[in-house]
Amino acid sequence: MTKLFTDLSIIIPTFYPGKIINSCIESLPQESDIIIADNGDDPELEDILKNKYPKIRHFKIGDIGLSKSFNFAVEKSKNENILITQPDVTFEVDTISNLLSASKKYTNAGIIAPIIFENKKYSHYDTLELNLSRTGELQLKKQFKSINIKPTGDFCAQAVNATAMLMKKSIIKEVNGWDENIYTYLEDIDLCLKIRKNNLQIIKIAKAIVNHVGFGSHKKENALKAELSRNWHFCWSSLYFRDKYTKKSQFLLFFLSNFIKYFSKVIVNLILLNNKKFKINFIRLRACLNYITQKKSSYRY
Repeated sequence: MTKLFTDLSIIIPTFYPGKIINSCIESLPQESDIIIADNGDDPELEDILKNKYPKIRHFKIGDIGLSKSFNFAVEKSKNENILITQPDVTFEVDTISNLLSASKKYTNAGIIAPIIFENKKYSHYDTLELNLSRTGELQLKKQFKSINIKPTGDFCAQAVNATAMLMKKSIIKEVNGWDENIYTYLEDIDLCLKIRKNNLQIIKIAKAIVNHVGFGSHKKENALKAELSRNWHFCWSSLYFRDKYTKKSQFLLFFLSNFIKYFSKVIVNLILLNNKKFKINFIRLRACLNYITQKKSSYRY
């Protein structure tokens, strides 16, 4: 088993994760090549790693987002097997070994992923349907559809999120990695599309389970700032994703519907003096304007 883990690189992107990262690291095989791609100037994280996990490779790369963090860490990785995860994820016993065993069994898999539980319940976002046509083209007539029935065995998925996924370094290179235009949100779905278009499968492993603390990657004192950031980036990334994968007319319709919706909510919440909802919808409106004028995912708090 030790040889199995020493041939594995584990990538964790961080942005001021706080002490929650301890649970993640403790659930990982310490023989593996563990890489922290640190997007913050975080003395607390430095102290944790220095005092408890000195063998972990820690790279302070600045606030560059998930896509660039993953690509950077893959370049630094020492192994063909790459496991990416998040600071607020813990792996159950045998999960990683079951993922590695599955990668040998499913030779046409581009991504091997575990089953996700959030707050001890099966996650509704464990897998997503992408409305792919028979020829593999993306059809965005509807929003992504989540699936919430816990599987009893391994199965193929159209898309999985970046909570945890096992890949081969050679395959990541083959599909040109993560799209660095995306700071965060939908970078994982974009990657899944590239995997599928390369005629590779995405397999979920029923006996590999991880536990995810929803929105647990940031400290509680930064909750509102993190929520504003999430809303800005999800809005921006949704626009970018539509622009990338649909006809221009479909993108413009999507943009206008979102712009009108958020503009209306800004006015209504301003009148009602609902400060929190005003800020959230104003941030979404800003993301729409930023996308049209700058086409750059640049919001920070």
